[in-house]
Amino acid sequence: MTGIGAARRRGVALRVVLACLLLLGVARAAACGGDDLETVRVGVIPIADVAPLYLGREQGFFEDEGLEVETEPAAGGAAIAQAVAGGDLEFGFSNTISLLIAASQGLPVQIVAQGVLGGTDERRAWANLVVGRDSDIATVADLEGRTIGVNTLNNICEVTIKASLEGQGVEVATLRFTELPFAAMDAALREGRVAAACAVEPFLSAAVAGGARPLDAFYVRTAPDLTVATYFTSTAYAGESPDVVARFTRAMNRSLDYARTHPGEVREILPDYTEITPEVARRIELPTWRADLNRPTIALLARLAEKYGLIDRQPDLDALIRAPR
Repeated sequence: MTGIGAARRRGVALRVVLACLLLLGVARAAACGGDDLETVRVGVIPIADVAPLYLGREQGFFEDEGLEVETEPAAGGAAIAQAVAGGDLEFGFSNTISLLIAASQGLPVQIVAQGVLGGTDERRAWANLVVGRDSDIATVADLEGRTIGVNTLNNICEVTIKASLEGQGVEVATLRFTELPFAAMDAALREGRVAAACAVEPFLSAAVAGGARPLDAFYVRTAPDLTVATYFTSTAYAGESPDVVARFTRAMNRSLDYARTHPGEVREILPDYTEITPEVARRIELPTWRADLNRPTIALLARLAEKYGLIDRQPDLDALIRAPR
């Protein structure tokens, strides 16, 4: 964490203790101190999407709820879902498709908070299908029969790319997908190993700065304000610790709304947990955040996942999405 971030965190801790002294009395002040915070482990992908979690932690929103958040980086939502369902993590961040697949396979998971929305403006999209600077691909129709890089197979990138391209007349059955880390997409394009790549911020801006061309804002074209990812827990943990889940959800919702209204602070915190520089953080397109889950778009993704053969049947969304407590 930067010196500024550390100073903020110390200031937040001091404010929390002072609040406890005023509201609860000296005798109970220790209960609000850092020593008695309940630790929760959260699986994340180190991309711009999860900035609200880090910002909320720095602002003390989780401490206000008596929680200490430890983040565990991972490559994709599928791995995080397995870790949460297995009890290795209390919470996780995952793309919505991975959670729909997990639920359809009987994996005991529950969505507890919004993660990130796809936005509504194609010109300011924070995720885009990109092609190399010298690519012969001029339109989406040229992608037929070609290979596209995605961070994990059978996830949100693959489904929404298919949905967007099919809506533009592309024969999506001819597309091939290969798995690559987000950080490796630009190199794969330059080396000709893929014809196009799923790029999200901060990697999208880096790719474009290196000459890559945005071709299709697939999240926005699939649905306005698509629920791209959410925070979730296991049904077992939700049953054992409903109060912790409720407190985490409140802190997360507060963090999402804070990130939406404080973009400058989002840009400042990005270099703390990603490998991007402050200069890059200042120019990327920020994702869209708010507490609303936008359930209709989750239902749409369930239909698309079934249509493209990722699931045999759509899961029960009433069971998958935890009702507010």
